[in-house]
Amino acid sequence: MKKFVSFLSAVFLMHTASAQLYIASGADIRLAGNVQVTLQNTDLINDGVITIPATGRFIFNGNGNNQISGASVPTFAELEIAKTGTGFLTLGQNIQVAGKLMFTSNLIDMGNYNIDLGSTGYLNGESESSRITATGTGEVLSVANLNAPSGANPGNLGAVITSSKNLGSTVIQRGHQSQVNTHGTGSSILRYYDIIPSNNTGLDATLRIYYFDAEKNNLDENTFELFKSDDNVNWANMGQSARNASLNYAEQTGLNSFPRWTLSNDAVALPVTGMELSGQWKNGAALLEWITQTEYNNSHFNVERKYEDDLNFFIVGKKNSAHPGGNSNTLTTYHWQDHPLSNKGPIQYRIQQQSLDGATAYSNIIAIHPDANSQFIVNMYPTLGVKDAIYLKAGGLQMKKMHVQIVDISGRLMLNREMNYQSGWLNLPPLAGGTYKVIVRSGENHWEGSFVKK
Repeated sequence: MKKFVSFLSAVFLMHTASAQLYIASGADIRLAGNVQVTLQNTDLINDGVITIPATGRFIFNGNGNNQISGASVPTFAELEIAKTGTGFLTLGQNIQVAGKLMFTSNLIDMGNYNIDLGSTGYLNGESESSRITATGTGEVLSVANLNAPSGANPGNLGAVITSSKNLGSTVIQRGHQSQVNTHGTGSSILRYYDIIPSNNTGLDATLRIYYFDAEKNNLDENTFELFKSDDNVNWANMGQSARNASLNYAEQTGLNSFPRWTLSNDAVALPVTGMELSGQWKNGAALLEWITQTEYNNSHFNVERKYEDDLNFFIVGKKNSAHPGGNSNTLTTYHWQDHPLSNKGPIQYRIQQQSLDGATAYSNIIAIHPDANSQFIVNMYPTLGVKDAIYLKAGGLQMKKMHVQIVDISGRLMLNREMNYQSGWLNLPPLAGGTYKVIVRSGENHWEGSFVKK
């Protein structure tokens, strides 16, 4: 039987330390009227369905970092980021926004996931201090019917299109990774566009690309020009007919087709092309491999790692160029073996390439999942609606005992017990309803989780 939860009041506020608003599989949240669901320092996990009228809004605020995740893609009528301090919102799942995506304060990091605005959604109030970014391959996209467009900016994505021709149904995708430019060298701003019209020939179009100062990627905006690529590997400098460093844009006229576009300049030369990272977990280690197609004045590669609870990547290794002087026109394969803490969940890696003059570029980001037998604690369940016990699933490490503590949201110790290191149920002491943290230790091994008591 499908479960329905309806919010009829004007505002629904979720505010609990380390809280989660969890929509279970089979559940359906329906908002009526002008409901605002405010998630203060709260994650949204959607395994069910969110049904929202044109005026319903989800607001993420508070000073913590929170995430939208779950097995189901949520569709929001309106979504607002209104974080304070250093708090930001990340995506652990693709999302759809049918109306306004509002930027009041701070960032939305797409990571490797996408924001689909469809034909009706749009960005509202994006600024230097409140905007979309992506540490991975995530893109924000919009669809528009462009017939003889004049200054059209679909979805407010910052790609302004003018043409006397009919482009028809057009998809605009905006990403935030630096691109290599002309002849396979160079770097771009931290923004690119894939523009895909139904009619893509003889357009005689003008394209203006806007950017934020935070996306300049250490490039001189006074020399920005438009670059295009038909295959996302080989780039051509298309020049510029106008640019404005104060208003943060560059544009070019007389464009007959729309492939991938970005802004850069010919003065910058990053030395590596075709850098692609892959990896796997084997024998208690992460085995990384990356390939370069060409290298020019390449100095070295830094191996960067990020655990699930880290805010940033950290350098954990260095690999020098395999070629004298860092120059090569042949395919080159590099390998690195890392021994991370396997009990901290999925591990992300990326490669930072550095040229002899100090310029840098990044590979794609990959996630590696350690084998369960090499993890300290594999999982805990249930985490929501807990009654009298929780189940701790241990990994396959060689140890005899583990120490388990449970604390409430104010930090009070509610349970302190030594147990055999094995999977099993842990009976809870009498606890009031609320959120509790579970801490498990044994020697240098450490694991934390949380559950909500019914």
